[in-house]
Amino acid sequence: MLVLFVGFFTALLSAVGLLWAKSSWNRLVSLEANVDESWAQYESDVMMKFQTLDDLTEIVKGYAKHEIAFFEQLFVARQAASGALIAKNLDQLGRAQSSISQLTPRFNALSEAYPEVKADRHFLDLSQRLVSLEQKLSHGRQSYNSHVTIWNKAIQMIPTFIIARAKGSVARDLISIPDFYHQDYKVRF
Repeated sequence: MLVLFVGFFTALLSAVGLLWAKSSWNRLVSLEANVDESWAQYESDVMMKFQTLDDLTEIVKGYAKHEIAFFEQLFVARQAASGALIAKNLDQLGRAQSSISQLTPRFNALSEAYPEVKADRHFLDLSQRLVSLEQKLSHGRQSYNSHVTIWNKAIQMIPTFIIARAKGSVARDLISIPDFYHQDYKVRF
């Protein structure tokens, strides 16, 4: 009778353990999918921003041909940000985005120095899109960082860290990029 009880108790503990392991595994899969999804959305928005910047640059270049040094700086900063984005190097991405944001006042000054640029309908549409994208990127960073924080906590908590290690889970970095809307150099057109 005791052997039967011990066997039943062992089977029950094993079943509970397997259910816990499955539940923990599935939770980690879901959390990781949230991180990946928010990264994909952020990455897409950054690429749209880069395309919009390229389009704006082409319009302004047509009016301000003698400002070639500025456009080269913007191109280099954009290329660095694009490379960091592809490599998912958030530290380099932050520095490159910071470089772009530091060039924004000069871009604003150029657009104001050439009234015909501000009158260009395509320029105005792209400028509005850029402002909208900056707001979207700000929200995207917040969403990504929130998902990453939840993920990082989950893979470190006891006893879930056991499943996280078995799954090969690693902590993710947060995005820390200056937010245009909380800086002195707001995007304005």
